[in-house]
Amino acid sequence: MKRLDATPLGGLLRAEIADTGPAFTAGPAKSANATELPAYLARHYAWAYIWPFSVWFFDHQPIINAILFGNYRRIMRNTLRLMDVEEAGRTLQVAAVYGELTPTLAEAIDDLHLIDAAPIQLEEARRKLAVIGKRACLTRMQAESLRYESHSFDSVLIFLLLHEMPPAARRAALREAIRVLRPGGKLVIAEYGECRKRHFFHRFAPMRWVLTHAEPFLDGFWKESLDDVLDDCAAGLGRIVKRDEQVDIFGGFYRVMRYRAA
Repeated sequence: MKRLDATPLGGLLRAEIADTGPAFTAGPAKSANATELPAYLARHYAWAYIWPFSVWFFDHQPIINAILFGNYRRIMRNTLRLMDVEEAGRTLQVAAVYGELTPTLAEAIDDLHLIDAAPIQLEEARRKLAVIGKRACLTRMQAESLRYESHSFDSVLIFLLLHEMPPAARRAALREAIRVLRPGGKLVIAEYGECRKRHFFHRFAPMRWVLTHAEPFLDGFWKESLDDVLDDCAAGLGRIVKRDEQVDIFGGFYRVMRYRAA
């Protein structure tokens, strides 16, 4: 999730996040050099994920819930259920998110890893974890090129990220998520549902215009079959992923899916 050539923030964006509190642990996969921000993040989403005022503003629960038309907690509850957090094992959360999700995961998962390309997002996650006295391994890297060994996680979570990525980056992120997932592991994805014109917001042109202008890659994501994309990504790695459960939320406008890797 995230993006602009942010000159006033240049120092922040180039700096590696540091161990600044009890909730931060440097990851074993961390590189000595800072990861560059993805171009799509800098260009299209800096206003939402990089600007300090925006990070402060959007990371309030009522704001997040309003953006998701009152469905944040329903999406989160179903995500936690499909993850089976008590049995999640070594877990990777791909990209930081606003709201209660990461602290809630940290309460239940002892070996939680969170990656993000934006230092300000990792620092915000560190702050929220410190408030509840929990720890996680926070590492700066891009979802499209994870610096972890293959088959190194029991569970991988991608929460409302894929629709914010252009197609090539989206496929790269999914390939990497599958690659680092051990055989038998769980891949849980919370996302928009496919646009099948069933939901009023899909049929109502002004709403489609607002959403696709705020989210420039959403229209393409809406038209994809995520099952087919995952099949293709897995096949390129010589693996198989199968969806074993899906929950439709808000009339199918959102969905939470769990896949099993072989």
